[in-house]
Amino acid sequence: MILHISRRGLRCAALATLLLPAVAFLLTWVRPLIAVPCVLAVAAAFFLYVRQSRRIVRGLFGDTADCFALPLAALLAVVLCALLWTFLSGIGGCFYQNEDHYGRNAIFHDLLSHSWPVYFDGTPYALDYYVGFWILPALVGKLFAALMGASMLWPAANAALFVQTVWFLTLIFLLMLSVAEVQTLGKVCLSLVLFVLFSGMDVLMARFNPEAWRHQIEWWAQCYQFSSNTTCLFWVYNQAVPAWLATMLLLSSPEDIGSFALIGLATFPFSPLPLMGLMVYFIGTALCRLAGEIRIKGFARGLSALLGECFTARNLLAVLGLFPVFALYFSANAASSSAPLRFTIYAASLGLGHAVKRLLLFEAIEFACFSLVMGPRFFKSRVFWLTQVSLVLAPMFKIGYNMDFSMRASIPALCTLCVFSIRFLTEKRTGRHSKAAAALLSMLLLIGAVTPLEEFRRGVYKVREAGTIFLTADPFGTVLHPDADTDNFICRDVKDHLFYRYFARSS
Repeated sequence: MILHISRRGLRCAALATLLLPAVAFLLTWVRPLIAVPCVLAVAAAFFLYVRQSRRIVRGLFGDTADCFALPLAALLAVVLCALLWTFLSGIGGCFYQNEDHYGRNAIFHDLLSHSWPVYFDGTPYALDYYVGFWILPALVGKLFAALMGASMLWPAANAALFVQTVWFLTLIFLLMLSVAEVQTLGKVCLSLVLFVLFSGMDVLMARFNPEAWRHQIEWWAQCYQFSSNTTCLFWVYNQAVPAWLATMLLLSSPEDIGSFALIGLATFPFSPLPLMGLMVYFIGTALCRLAGEIRIKGFARGLSALLGECFTARNLLAVLGLFPVFALYFSANAASSSAPLRFTIYAASLGLGHAVKRLLLFEAIEFACFSLVMGPRFFKSRVFWLTQVSLVLAPMFKIGYNMDFSMRASIPALCTLCVFSIRFLTEKRTGRHSKAAAALLSMLLLIGAVTPLEEFRRGVYKVREAGTIFLTADPFGTVLHPDADTDNFICRDVKDHLFYRYFARSS
C-alpha cells in the first residue's frame, strides 16, 4: 500500500507543533493584557504561513511537488524507530536515564507541583529556563491529576512527554525523507539508521584519552565537543528535538526568507543556543540573496527587494508575538548574566600553535572528512557551504565555563550534514568514482557509529546491572535541591527583572 503524503501538510504540522508550547506558555505565564495580543499575532503568523505554503516550493535538492509517495511499511518503520529511540533514551522514565535527567526531572517536578509562573514560596526565586518541551506534558499531567487524583500527576505527565517526543521524531523523520527524496522501504530504513547513528569519528581519538571512555568518548578533545544525534536525544532532548524539527522545516524550503524569523522564533522557547546555529543559515541566505539582487538590480533596488522578502507579515508578527516576551524571560536567568558569549580557541591555556592544531584535528575528525567526500557532489549548494561555516565557527565560541555553545549551536548544522549524507548514500549513482565515494563515506559513518552505540551500550549495561528497566534519574524533586545547579534554572530575584515586574502573572 502506497501513501501519498503532503509536504505542505508536514510543514504546517511541524510549525504548529513548535508553536503550541509557546502559545501555552503565553497563556499561562504572561499577563492576559500582553498574552492575548501575542497569541493573536502568533496565530496570524501561522495562518499566513499556511496560506503561503500552498505554492510549490524549492526544496534542498530542487523543485518538489506537494506530495511524495511512501509505502505503508515505511511509515510503520518511521513510527517504530521513533518509539524505540525514545524508549531507549529514558524519556518517560521507562529505561535508564543518565545524570542529565537529574535537572530535567527536577524542572518537570516544579512545573507539576506549582502554579504557573513557578514562584518558590518563601524565596525571591522563580523557575526561569527554556521549559517549552515540558509545558504541554505538564498540562496533561495536571489534567489527569484533577480528574483521577494526585497519584496520576507524575505517570500521566511522563506518558505525555514520551508521546510528545515520539510525535516530534515522527515529524522529523518524515520531513527528512521528504527533503532527501527517499521513498522506498529499504532506503527509508537506511536513512533512519543513518540519522540515529550519525556522529563524528570520536573513537579514532578517544583511544588516546582513557578519561573519555569513562564518561563520553565525545570529550576526547577536552576543549571542544560536538554531540552525536543519539547523545543529544539521551542528554538534551528538550533542546535537540525541537531544533531538529526546525532544521527540517528550514531544509524543506531553504529559500523562504519570508518565514525565517517565524521558524527561528518558534524554536526560541525550546532551544536558544541551537537557534544561534540556525541564524547562520538565515543570515547567510539573506547575504547571498542580497548579492544576487545587487548584481541584477543595483544596490538600492537590490537592497529594497531583499528587505521586502525579509519583512513579511508572518515574520514581523512572529517577532512581535514571541521575541520580547521570551527574550526578557531568558534574560532573567541567574546564569545568563554571568555567562557572556565570547570568542576563544584556548590559546591562553594551550599555546596558540597547539590550540590551532587541536582545533583543526577536532574539525577534521568531527565533520570535515565527511564534507570532503561529499563536496564534489554538493559543491553548488549554498546550504552545504553554510553548514561548513557553522561547524567551523561553533567551536570557537564559548558561553560560561562549559562547552554548551559548541555542543548545542552545532545541532542544526550537524543535522543538515546528516541529511546531505543520507541524500548522498541513497541517490542513484553510476561510475566507479561515485561508487567509491559512497563506499568511503559509508566507512567513515560506520567508524562514527561507535559513539551512539556506546550510548546504547551504557543503557543496556545499566539495566542488566540493576535487573530492571525502570531506572529514573530523579533524586532532586526540585531545582532548589542543594545538589542541583540551581542558578542554571532560576531567576534569583523577581523584583529586579522586567519580565516578572511587568509581563509575568503575579504569584
